[in-house]
Amino acid sequence: MSPVAVLVALVVLGLLGLLALPRKARGLTPIATPGPVGSGAVITAPAKYPYADIINRFAAKYGQPADLIAAVIKVESNFNPNAENFEDPGLDYDSSYGLMQVQLAVAQDFGKVKDYKHVTAAEIAWLKVPENNVNCGTWNLDRWLDRYPFDVALHMENVGEAGYNIYGRRNWPHVNKIKAAYNEYKNAG
Repeated sequence: MSPVAVLVALVVLGLLGLLALPRKARGLTPIATPGPVGSGAVITAPAKYPYADIINRFAAKYGQPADLIAAVIKVESNFNPNAENFEDPGLDYDSSYGLMQVQLAVAQDFGKVKDYKHVTAAEIAWLKVPENNVNCGTWNLDRWLDRYPFDVALHMENVGEAGYNIYGRRNWPHVNKIKAAYNEYKNAG
């Protein structure tokens, strides 16, 4: 055998050996392996964003696109479940918390805060749990999308109905960021 043929054979054997390693050992994300036909096993694609399982669950519950919920989370907290925004200057409503930056008044409307003006540490802790936050935040987004055109609903998600009625479209850049992230996620496949 020529030296080139030996080198090619070694490379091929090396690649075959590498492919025989488990996905995790090769630095790849594990996937579910399909079972026999009809077993119900599904190959899971890698998530486009963090918290995809939670986002997908509440997207289905409220009938909203998962990519839109993820876009709101991206813009509101950059997927940080501990994000906090204390009282927006100039507005007469409260602080917001968690992935979707849910306002305490929204959590009160949702039934998980007794009085947003006298909130407890336990109520804030509840809001920071990703599952709770995405549930409440998606419920809030859904109620605006049911009542208003898309852009107005995104404003309402950010400043609430009273804030929108008082200050109007004061936060157009925020809406544009959500729309851009939404398009990015939709086009990512």
